Amino acid sequence: MRALIIDDDPFTRLYFEEVLAPHASTISAASGAEGLCAFAQAIEEEKPFDAVLVDICMPGMDGHQTLQKLRNLEREAGVRGEAEAAVVMVSALSDSRNVNRAFFQGGAMSFLTKPVTPDVLVDELRKFGLIS
Repeated sequence: MRALIIDDDPFTRLYFEEVLAPHASTISAASGAEGLCAFAQAIEEEKPFDAVLVDICMPGMDGHQTLQKLRNLEREAGVRGEAEAAVVMVSALSDSRNVNRAFFQGGAMSFLTKPVTPDVLVDELRKFGLIS
């Protein structure tokens, strides 16, 4: 599995990298813009990400905006349905407005509230068949 971690907090990125290390090859991005570049490059190289973890609260482009642009990149490349990346929004914001926006406007497949334990993250990715 290939996973992209998009979070402005370096400790969170490192934590998710360590949790996913036994299960995935990971690339981290410190901003939405940096994440979009990595995502677009992966599509261009025909090595798309299977999973993307996105924080909502980031300076500049927030997680919602980033997610919408990720989905636009997939549509432009003809990536649809099961071929789309499993996007997991990971945020300390768990209010209904942010959760609904992630699912219904952005196309997130999951929403986890920080702090996220290793078991919860792995189990969530297991639901999508990304981890056995």
